[in-house]
Amino acid sequence: MSTDALGPVETTSLADQAYRRLRDAIRDGVLRPGEKITERDLASRLGVSPTPVREALRQLVHEKVVERVGPRALRIAAHSPAARSEIVEAEVRLSGLMARLAARNATADQLTGLVSLLAQADLIVAEVEKTVAEQGLDADVADQLTAVFHKLRLFHHQVEECVGNPVLEGLLNQARAFSDEERLDLTMKIAPERAEEFRARYHEHRELLDALLERDEDRAEELAARHHRAALVQLSQS
Repeated sequence: MSTDALGPVETTSLADQAYRRLRDAIRDGVLRPGEKITERDLASRLGVSPTPVREALRQLVHEKVVERVGPRALRIAAHSPAARSEIVEAEVRLSGLMARLAARNATADQLTGLVSLLAQADLIVAEVEKTVAEQGLDADVADQLTAVFHKLRLFHHQVEECVGNPVLEGLLNQARAFSDEERLDLTMKIAPERAEEFRARYHEHRELLDALLERDEDRAEELAARHHRAALVQLSQS
């Protein structure tokens, strides 16, 4: 396989760039499930030193995307459809639990922060809707949609921080079926064709916030689990 098959790595944030390129290569099938890999080979193909690749692989091993099968031996994890489904189920259940505990444990300042985040997202969404209304469906709103995505991912991460339990946060991070970068890539790919579905899911964040503000643990857990399940199923099928 050619060196440029993975794409070049930019000079800034080499470890982050290597991580992103490797995730892309795994997603696109350039690096195949079960394929054996080495730091040196990947560094050569990416055109960087082994150090940023080593850092990127450490993160990918943590995410269970890459498996360590020996002191120096690694391979791309081969998750069956059944295994991927089980990973999604684990993330859904843990996300629901985190929302329940957030409704119970969130401080007033943390809730205020969540309100502010969604208010910021609402402003960006309003800009998107205005641009589309003026320029039509072909309007270039990729940057605004990316900004909304980051606000919503930050919202979910801050909900998890409201729990105040690093062990549960760690378990959820390990159970994630997709990284934030992978979610963004897949979301931007399928969003134009499923605008109404994404609009409905966007408003689910407001419903979850209302449940948190009301300290309604049952409702928060139900909403979070339903929201995450729909999103993960959609991403898994893309």
